Amino acid sequence: MEEPIEQNLFSTVKQHLCTCSGSLALSPNVEAVLKIPKRELHVSLPVRMDDGHIETYQGFRVQYNYALGPMKGGIRFHPEGTIETIRGLAALMTWKCALYNLPLGGAKGGVICNPKTMSQAELERLSRAYIQAVYEIIGPDRDIPAPDVYTNPQIMASMMDEYSKIAGRASFGSITGKPISLGGSEGRMEATALGGWYAVSEAARELGITTEGTRVAV
Repeated sequence: MEEPIEQNLFSTVKQHLCTCSGSLALSPNVEAVLKIPKRELHVSLPVRMDDGHIETYQGFRVQYNYALGPMKGGIRFHPEGTIETIRGLAALMTWKCALYNLPLGGAKGGVICNPKTMSQAELERLSRAYIQAVYEIIGPDRDIPAPDVYTNPQIMASMMDEYSKIAGRASFGSITGKPISLGGSEGRMEATALGGWYAVSEAARELGITTEGTRVAV
């Protein structure tokens, strides 16, 4: 039986790198470096649920490359998350920042959970547990987490608050994607969907496909 596409993401990303390395005139040494994450952390996250029992979740943080500066990348909460997916997304984040000449490296994080079945209090405890587990390898000058699939401004606020509590000082720059009142950026919530719409619009224009009459909600 074939593995789901998501589980093969890192292999697919590496295949694309091999395809592009010739055109980019990458040396074998550089290509080898770009195929392996600098660091990845696997963590166990015990969380007390609202009914009193302890549920243990598996979490990850993959820090792919920091050659250009502090790493940047989202944290996703998803029941079908895998380390292969997180590795692949961390690699893509690295190359995306490099292509836009940003002074940032790439990273990605995740927790295997189903946030749709969890209360707000349970999600807050999980968010704080994640930061407690990864605190030593993140920070404004090292690795700045952001929201991703099924994480939102409230979750980011809990993470920033937990980081600040451990650090012993307010650290608004430790996490992005927070509510506006906590230093978040306007337009952050719709940015990914809007970017996807622009990409689809440009692809349709190149292919001669009309988008007249279509709508997008942001």
